[in-house]
Formats: sequence, structure tokens, C-alpha cells
Amino acid sequence: MKRFILFALACMVLAVPLMASWAVNPQLVVIGGVLAVNAFLTPAIGYNLGSSINITELATNLGDYYREHRDVLVSEMLLSEDFSDRYEVMNDVGDELPLPNLAITDIVKPADPVNFSPTSNALAFGSRTLKVRGMKVDLLLIPEVLQKTWLGKMKTAQDVMDMPFEAFIMSYIAEKVRENIWTKALYLGVYNGAGTTPGATMNGWNKIIADAITATQITPVVTGATSATNVIDHMEAVYDSLGEAYKNGMGEIKVKPQFFDWYNRRYRGLYGANNNYEGMKKGRIPLDGTNWEVVREPGLGTSNRIIATPKANQVLGVSSTDMTFDFQKFDRSLKILGDFKAGVEFKEIHARALAVNDQA
Repeated sequence: MKRFILFALACMVLAVPLMASWAVNPQLVVIGGVLAVNAFLTPAIGYNLGSSINITELATNLGDYYREHRDVLVSEMLLSEDFSDRYEVMNDVGDELPLPNLAITDIVKPADPVNFSPTSNALAFGSRTLKVRGMKVDLLLIPEVLQKTWLGKMKTAQDVMDMPFEAFIMSYIAEKVRENIWTKALYLGVYNGAGTTPGATMNGWNKIIADAITATQITPVVTGATSATNVIDHMEAVYDSLGEAYKNGMGEIKVKPQFFDWYNRRYRGLYGANNNYEGMKKGRIPLDGTNWEVVREPGLGTSNRIIATPKANQVLGVSSTDMTFDFQKFDRSLKILGDFKAGVEFKEIHARALAVNDQA
């Protein structure tokens, strides 16, 4: 801030002689002005835009930025609203977390003041285990190459001050981490400790569903292939197979973007525009006559699976306290090493709480 104040005062002092010199030699005035701006703005921005980047200084600045904005970066990567809006997110899951559930049979019967007749096996306790596994980010960046992208996004000097280079780099990493987890792992992941892709970091919900079908914990609804004309019938068929107690509550039918668009357009074609009387929610359409919604789920990718379950039944576990980033100079490059944990699970897997179609 002091540098900018000094710069402003200098501009005021030099304004008169510069204006006087303009008539004599305008080119000299322009060159002098550019040099003055560079001299005052370069230290404030932190990088001389006309020379090589100081990799050591950048590594230090990235470390400082990460420590100062760690909570924000955790939210952007692991606790994003993209996740919390669709699933129950549990933080600080270090390794494994039991997800207990309780099923109660019918226990009400006619009054009998004389005899005590308890209902046998009325309470059935169950528990699934949420497992989080380590993930990592290993990047080798050429800062001077990435700098061109940064400068391309900056419109004015003020924009540069709003997003310094280290903030741009961490924003870029946070966005890519969130995208990788969401679109490659949450649903489509199959854990492989020797793997090298985002999908190898965890068993996603599609894998868990496939295992539950194999174990006969749930039986998929036979719908066959979903098309633009039968999509409404298929959504409702999957919903219909849920238990009444769960249908009476609130829940979500997760489908890939193509199925969602088909549903919206088919419904609009049959019953007219603006059929969603609750207002056009982004990526959500109420299922007629219910408390459930059809949800556009990018995480399903090209999967044809239709998944109906309460939002709270899908759990995403993360460990924000274990998230660390390190920044190291390497010749003219910069090594970035990040570590964190995440995993997914269903609280309950049975026909009343989870319904799916027969398409993978």
C-alpha cells in the first residue's frame, strides 16, 4: 500500500514536467512512464512480468499462501457445496468410521394388562463401514509457461493484485482436485492401490452397488435400456420399489446428465413448459406427487445407473486435518506435493432404502 501511495505522489509531482515535455518529445515521455510503472508495480505484484520467475521465491510464496488460506482450500477441494448439496459429508474421518443403522419390526399389538409378550427380534442393528484412503497430487510445473495463462486471465493491473500468481496456481489445483474426485471417483471409482488414475483412489458408489447386487442385498428393478421416451417410466419404476417409510420422506433419484435432460424435455413435451411449480431449480426436478427429486449427477459420467435413495444415505468421508501441501524448487520447475483422504459409502443397503435399475 505504501508503494502505491508513493507512486501516486510521484505521478502528481511528475505530471507537470511530463506534460511540458510531451510537446517536445512524446516518445520519451511514453518510455519513461512505462519504466516508472514497472519500477513501482513489479515489487507490489511480486513478479517482474518482463523477466524470469524466481522459483525459490515462488515456492516460499505458495507455502505462505497455502498456510494462510488452508481452510478455504480445504472447502474448495473436499468440502465443496457441489458435494454437500448432494451427499452427507463427514469430515475428520481418519481411517474407518462405523455407520450404524437400526431396523425395527412391527411392535404395536392389542392391549393385554395381564400377560407380557415381547416381540422377538424386534430390533435389528446393522453397521456399514466408511473407509477413507490416501490420495496424492504430484505436479511438476513450469511456472514461466503457466504464467502466460495467468496473464491471459488478467485484464488490468488491479486484477493482478486481486489474484496473485500463487493464488492462481492453488485455485487451479483446487478446481482440478474437486473435478477429479467428483467425475472420476465418487461413483465410478474402483480401488487399486497400484493404480495411477483418480478412479483408482476409492470404491465409488457404483462399485458398492454392484457388490450389493452380487451379494443379493438389493435386487435391481428390471427396466432395460433407458431412452428419451421411456425415461419418466423408468424413474418412477425405480422409485416405486422403495419402502413406503422411505418414500414418505425426502430423497433423490440420481441420474447422469443425459437422463436428466431427457426427463426434463419429455415431461415438458407431455405437460407443457414450466411444469416445475417450485421454480426452476438448477439440476433438480420434483418427482410428481412425492417429496423426492430427480437430480442431475455429473459424477455418474456415462453410467446408465438410476439410483434412488435419501440424500443422507450417501456419505462422503474426508479428512481435512490430513490435507498437506509442500512446494519445492526443482531446477527451473516447481514440484507440488499434496496429500489428503476421501472415501464413500452407503449407511444402509437394503431394498427399502436403496433402489436401482438393472443397467450399469
